[in-house]
Amino acid sequence: MKEVTVTLRRTILLLVIFALPGVCARAAEVTCRIGDVTHLKGQRINRLIGMGLVAGLNGTGDGDEYAPTMRALAEGLKHLAVPIVSLDELQDTRNVALVLVEVALPENGVREGDRVDVQVSAFGAAKSLAGGRLLPTPLVHHDMSVGTVFAFAGGPLQLVNPTIPTRASVPGGAVMEEDVLLGYIARGRELPYTSDWIQPSARYITFVLNDEHATWALAHEIAATIDSELSLAADVDHVALAVDPKNVLIFVPEEQTPASWIRDIETLMLLVPENEARVVINRHTGTIVVSGNVNISPVVVSQKGLTVTILPVGADGAADEVVAGPQTFVGIDPSRAGGSTVNDLLAALNRLNVNVEDRIAILTEIHRLGKLHAKLLYED
Repeated sequence: MKEVTVTLRRTILLLVIFALPGVCARAAEVTCRIGDVTHLKGQRINRLIGMGLVAGLNGTGDGDEYAPTMRALAEGLKHLAVPIVSLDELQDTRNVALVLVEVALPENGVREGDRVDVQVSAFGAAKSLAGGRLLPTPLVHHDMSVGTVFAFAGGPLQLVNPTIPTRASVPGGAVMEEDVLLGYIARGRELPYTSDWIQPSARYITFVLNDEHATWALAHEIAATIDSELSLAADVDHVALAVDPKNVLIFVPEEQTPASWIRDIETLMLLVPENEARVVINRHTGTIVVSGNVNISPVVVSQKGLTVTILPVGADGAADEVVAGPQTFVGIDPSRAGGSTVNDLLAALNRLNVNVEDRIAILTEIHRLGKLHAKLLYED
């Protein structure tokens, strides 16, 4: 492969912005509701699990050589007043499979009698669950120390993906036997935080910033917004406290109903500061996402015959010249607008038809050398 030199020029630009009356000059910020970037602590998905049997398979079950299934089948028949003396009596049974049964409960909780979807996965030697029916299966909390049976699952299976016949679902196949209610309010004495502002007997809720928005700047902005809007209604000096980049603790007055107080907070408009500079790479999909203003310092990186050269500003304020052969040079900043950024680099690599793997390798190496001024994250 012919060596290619990609040059980023760094220049100095003086930018003057005139703010018109009534126009917000913080162009890097946007407005949104507090509820758009947070969720309540306690609002979460709970899982129920169980081990069950699928019957009615067309010879694609576990077979009598898989002893756990045969023992489970024998135990089930015993409860149905059909006792099995020996597992030999179940010889050549191939229409039954032992399965793992899972249910994800809605994040706002469920009540007795509600129906939820069921996911089923073959556990043993079954080749396919197509055409099978899940026999009534008790479901318990994923924390085995909680012994309550919260639901019963059962019904005809539907394959999730025909190419993976050992996984299936039962839409609405689980009926809740118990309520699963979520707690959002805690007394000060129950909180894991230490602060003179927290009163032991007072009520508090916690707004949790979504991972992609969790920063000290935004947590402080949320607390300040709530303070300015609701401290008078609460008759206190401070209503909210940013305890870390992800959690904002909020006081709930005794005379306020939690629902209306939460509504008032969620609907408050928030001025969102510019996010921290991040480069997020997904190796599986080949996706590179850049947020914020990601600058790059002078550096030279060579990757499979491709040389990336980011030049420093010379004494005259212009980047040093680079000697390159015909059709081997792509200027990152031909208009001399100033600044060397990841966006410019990716655009140049795209014009040179550099593949995704090499782009990721170049960014990784620039970050390793400390020349990428952003947080580099990898997603599966």
